[in-house]
Amino acid sequence: MVEPAAFQQAFGAALAAVDGAARQDRALARALAIHRNTSAKAAQDALGDNYPVIRALTGSDAFAAGAAVFVETHPPWDPRLCLYGDGFAAFLAVYAPFAELPYLKDVARLERLVVQSLFSADSVALDGDALSGGLDLGLAMRLHPATRFGGFDSPATAIWRAHQDDAEADALDRLDWQPGAALVTRPAGAVQVTPIDPLALAFLQACADGHTLGEAALAATGADLAELFSTLITAGAFA
Repeated sequence: MVEPAAFQQAFGAALAAVDGAARQDRALARALAIHRNTSAKAAQDALGDNYPVIRALTGSDAFAAGAAVFVETHPPWDPRLCLYGDGFAAFLAVYAPFAELPYLKDVARLERLVVQSLFSADSVALDGDALSGGLDLGLAMRLHPATRFGGFDSPATAIWRAHQDDAEADALDRLDWQPGAALVTRPAGAVQVTPIDPLALAFLQACADGHTLGEAALAATGADLAELFSTLITAGAFA
């Protein structure tokens, strides 16, 4: 009897067309071709579901063409296709047909943060009541497992928000073409994307690096710390 792991490895090799025996058997080759095409289509569809704003910005046909190239060069390594697409932002940065849309890589980075936040581990978020006794500046704040953040060379956060169901009709027309940053959290089980400024970004990075609250405050010198901390607590950024 063939061990499951050995069978899976052999089947994977045949799908990747590196199994010479499979190529010599026409019936097997046809069956594998059908499975290969089905698997590729599933990965392409998953990529579109995980990057819906990129698909909207490029158009369905152009996205499908790019997705086909990405899937061929970056096949899924995890059976959970809800997580598929790591590396798509880097791919878009060098994909020639989208060369005139350099902001796509930033939007893709943000969409990846959204996916990561959605499927990250759960934990109880820190709320304001837990801090009623005051803040210890020597305490290192632990980020919630669903918390993600990033800075962008383009207004990626505003572009993403303009494609959400609750966006105003003229949101794209009113874009301020400036670099931006975003905090991605999952309060009450729903992903939330909050625009933040560079000082908030520096504060979060300091927290992620394990620095104390006082050190994080120094990294964000010039920020309204009371307002900043309120925003982070409300968004559920800390565990």
